[in-house]
Amino acid sequence: MHLKWFNSLIKPTFVFTIDLVINFLNVIYYIFSLKVNPREFVKQSFYFIFSVLVSVILVSIALGIVLGIQIGPEFVSKGLGSKFGILSALTMSRELIPVLGAMMIATQYGTGLASEIASMKVSEQIDALKIFKVSPVYYLIVPRFLAALIFTPLIIWFSTVIAIFSSYIIVWIKTGLVLSSFNSSILDYFEIKDILLCLFKAAVFGVVIILVASTKGLQAEGGAKEVGEATTMTVILSFIFIIIIDLIITTIYLR
Repeated sequence: MHLKWFNSLIKPTFVFTIDLVINFLNVIYYIFSLKVNPREFVKQSFYFIFSVLVSVILVSIALGIVLGIQIGPEFVSKGLGSKFGILSALTMSRELIPVLGAMMIATQYGTGLASEIASMKVSEQIDALKIFKVSPVYYLIVPRFLAALIFTPLIIWFSTVIAIFSSYIIVWIKTGLVLSSFNSSILDYFEIKDILLCLFKAAVFGVVIILVASTKGLQAEGGAKEVGEATTMTVILSFIFIIIIDLIITTIYLR
């Protein structure tokens, strides 16, 4: 019984963690050695942006609308309309958009990446790269890692601004709250460190998604079933990592 538990859960988790750390260290080595394929980086950057931008923005708009409907009128009715701006800004920038946006990226982009690499692995295309002395980490992971590191924060921050504005539009429609009143508390209380927190979380989440998806893809063996399993586990593990990392970063930030 204990051996079955070990083989089904503990051993795969341990092996995955080791592989993920090794992939991460290899990526760092290639980046600091300036061994990056510029053409592939540009290609993957455009693909990354166009794959996730619309879905993250739509989720952000929905979150802004929900916040505006649920909380905005209550604040205005109690004479706290001017404070709704900072509530919306902090809620969206610190937690909702970075976390839920990253989950959308994991679902939208991470699954596709895991499926692509897993398919290459089971069809022996990864072995072909190694025969030609091309590192899979260099060719497949590094360009996507850099794309996620640079553009995830930009996408998340852009979506955060849209979410905040969406929450105001709903409150304005329902209560007539003027924009100057909404903005006043944001200008008074919203700080640079809140923006940096949002960008930092987004960058960390972005690279974690790439590492998880790539590692699960490279671990795939067998056939179509294993490709599907790698895709599914990418979503599950990405969500777990995002939640745990968010808890750690937020705890340190609020100390």
